[in-house]
Amino acid sequence: MAVRASLVFLRQVALPSVQTQRALHNRAKSTMVSSALHAEQHNPPNITSAIPAHHCTAKVIFDTHQTADFKYIWLRDNCRCPKCVDPSTKQKLVDTPSINVNIRPRSLCINEEGHLQVSWPEEGGREHHSVFEPEWLYKYGQSFMHNTFETDSVDMEHPPLRPELELWDRTTVWANFPEMSYNEFKGSEAGLRTWLDMFYKYGVALLRGVPPEEKKIVDVVKRFAYVKETQYGQIFDVINKPVEGSHLAFTGLYLAHHTDMNYREKSPGMQLLHCLKANDPKVTGSDPGGRSFFVDGFRIAKWLEENEPSAYHVLTSTPVRFSIKNDGMRYSALWPIICTNSDGDITEIHHNNRTMQPLQAPTHVISPFYHAYRLFTDKMKDPSSELEFNMVPGDLVAFNNRRVLHGRTAFDAAKVDRHLQGCYVDIDEAFSKYDQLQAQFLNVHK
Repeated sequence: MAVRASLVFLRQVALPSVQTQRALHNRAKSTMVSSALHAEQHNPPNITSAIPAHHCTAKVIFDTHQTADFKYIWLRDNCRCPKCVDPSTKQKLVDTPSINVNIRPRSLCINEEGHLQVSWPEEGGREHHSVFEPEWLYKYGQSFMHNTFETDSVDMEHPPLRPELELWDRTTVWANFPEMSYNEFKGSEAGLRTWLDMFYKYGVALLRGVPPEEKKIVDVVKRFAYVKETQYGQIFDVINKPVEGSHLAFTGLYLAHHTDMNYREKSPGMQLLHCLKANDPKVTGSDPGGRSFFVDGFRIAKWLEENEPSAYHVLTSTPVRFSIKNDGMRYSALWPIICTNSDGDITEIHHNNRTMQPLQAPTHVISPFYHAYRLFTDKMKDPSSELEFNMVPGDLVAFNNRRVLHGRTAFDAAKVDRHLQGCYVDIDEAFSKYDQLQAQFLNVHK
């Protein structure tokens, strides 16, 4: 982008204590409209001018025809110099509470590189200099431009690494079945990235040919994260235990669609199940039961939002208590069935009829809730929504426990020898590894 050679002087406004300098470069405006500033184009904005404004504010104007008002205290608190931010860890070193909320700079200008430079007064007549890149200011200035807590701008420093989620039903998921061989998964970083990519997009991913050995699931997890220990231990066994008081998962009973551990302060984000023993229907010639099924809860919630908006509102706004007793310990938490963020995006599903406690809500909410709950569940149980298959020894499935509901069909525990080993993983750890691999992949292929 061309830069004019002439210098534009900053005009003084109502803040006489702030001096302006002549090193402001006025950059020519882009011929592209602001809507062109999307991640796929990576066109960083430039600052055309920066001037002191009222109420301890710097007004920064970008060549996207957008203006952001930055409070001086915010700029001082977010100085990025090595004295204020540790260069290696990127942790803040500045003591935020010690900054005068009415702080004013001695000067501000745009330097030769087109960065905003601010000089702050310090004790003993010294000055502290802060330099802000236009990309960084544009990113964080979005909340000031739109008066919102959420930043909806393109992250110029860290372009989006993750693709769009793939909401699926039975037909679409079978057409692009998210599976991979264990050898490919463990053989290279590219294989691991592809598997994590499938897990991120679909919320479920399968490995084939994992050795059916005890605790092998831990080795799989160590490729990208660590095992999250819960009240069930580091790993747990889903095996026939026809003993009174056994968890229903340890019987041959039908397990309806559910997400796990909604009764915890934060339910585990990622769950893995590794099949060690099972009756293979290809060998027996008949279905022995115990078929695993999965449903994309985000897709069901989206369908409800589009087709039954009143029911969707009820399930996103009504807190439900989930509770369980385990080995004398009681766990309990409140969640809506469908969780959303401040933008209205669906973020989590919490659904388990076995651990849901009596609904406590105003009388006028009771009937609408049960109506909405029935609509959600019926759509979930529709065969067109389900991914269903028999897990055989060597299969390992991972799924997003806050998105994908799972369950299994009934089986005769006296005739079926079925053993799954499972564990949980902090999902942000898995996604952090995914982001790292995505960044490496995109750098190679850009």
